[in-house]
Amino acid sequence: MAGIGFVLRKLVQRDDLAGIVMGYLYAAVVSSGPWLFTIMSLGLLVLIGNQFLLVEELAEFRIVIIYNFGFSLVLSAPVFMVATRFLADQIYSRDVSRAPGMMFGALLLLFLLQGPLVMVFYIGYADMTPWVRVAAIANYFLITGIWLVSIFMSALKEYAAIARTFAIGMFIALAGSVLMAPDFSVAGMLMGFNIGLAYILFDLMARVLAEFPHPIRAPFAFLHYFRTHWEIALAGMIYNMAIWVDKWMMWFAPERSMQPSGLISYPLYDSAMFLAYLAIVPAIALFTFSVETRFFEQYLRFYQDIQQHATYDRIERNHQSLWQTILESARNLLVLQLTIAVSLILLAPAILDWLQASALQLGMFRFGVLGSLFHAFAMFLMITLSYFDVRMKVLTVALVFLISNASLTWLSMQWGLAWYGWGYAVAAMITFAFAYVLVARHIKRLPYETFIARNTSIG
Repeated sequence: MAGIGFVLRKLVQRDDLAGIVMGYLYAAVVSSGPWLFTIMSLGLLVLIGNQFLLVEELAEFRIVIIYNFGFSLVLSAPVFMVATRFLADQIYSRDVSRAPGMMFGALLLLFLLQGPLVMVFYIGYADMTPWVRVAAIANYFLITGIWLVSIFMSALKEYAAIARTFAIGMFIALAGSVLMAPDFSVAGMLMGFNIGLAYILFDLMARVLAEFPHPIRAPFAFLHYFRTHWEIALAGMIYNMAIWVDKWMMWFAPERSMQPSGLISYPLYDSAMFLAYLAIVPAIALFTFSVETRFFEQYLRFYQDIQQHATYDRIERNHQSLWQTILESARNLLVLQLTIAVSLILLAPAILDWLQASALQLGMFRFGVLGSLFHAFAMFLMITLSYFDVRMKVLTVALVFLISNASLTWLSMQWGLAWYGWGYAVAAMITFAFAYVLVARHIKRLPYETFIARNTSIG
């Protein structure tokens, strides 16, 4: 996201409070648009939907969105991760003529691979009315498309237009769901929600085509990246599985609920964790327009000077500046996120009471906020590793997160309700510690890694 980060940084550097506030808001939308849209829309619709739907019908709508959001993210990750790398290489080589074709080719690949699975699930397994099935399948494809098209948002650099697209899409989704729910029940609510998603998807696609006005050609040129960059595809899928594995496992807790459709979930745990995830939005925004851009400048200077045959002293100074930038940025992020996390943990009873949430969610929410603090830092460290193209290290961090989250969540389930969420929190701490060791070791050995370890001419 460094590309759009530089654009947003100019906005933040304006000498007024409005520029800072708008910079944070735009960075939050650009970096977390689909995620923020889904959580905010779902939360508002659950509150509003009580006036139009029965509790069971509202629960069915909610669980369809959660299933589609989670499984589309995990199953789409290998494709959009590889597509992201392909697009980045195209931008670096200053030849983006294949970008539009790649977008359509990747969309087609995602739909062909996932379509049969989705249809078998909603038609062959879920016990739903025909129209709910149709709306649920359409919802899955729309969310999948938005995941993919979102990779172009940094390249577009139109932060205001992107934010406006998500805002209008959310309004349409809310209005459509409210208008259609009284007459068409769950199917109407899903269809209304889908109209908002469709607006976001097609508007973003139109902006991509306007930014890259090239004919559609070589739509599957990116496929060879699966062979040369398989670690990226696998890391993307495993990392997103790690994010969701505790939710999936908690769906089998004794307190879970099963809908008449056959879909299972644990609403108390899911909503507590989704609410806790909102705590990291400010840190993601700061990382997007400040931390990553500062790091990227030092990163670029280090390698450009090497390409220009700089002296050892110059390379060493750049090396130290890079490490110092990482430490200073980490300090700023820590102050921000730690302040937010401690405040939310202390104010948790009042927040849940204001949201009319169950008191049983108090511990889950607090564990979720604590876990999200370390989860955010682990994610930033994985991005840092990705800059140095150490793909196996990124994959290893994702594996550590998945294994630790699954095993510790299982352990917390054995200990009972008071410990729900503890597994995710501790797993995030372990992942952060492991990622920090890898990053620190790699950065401190960066000259050696650059000239010796990753030098293809030596061997």
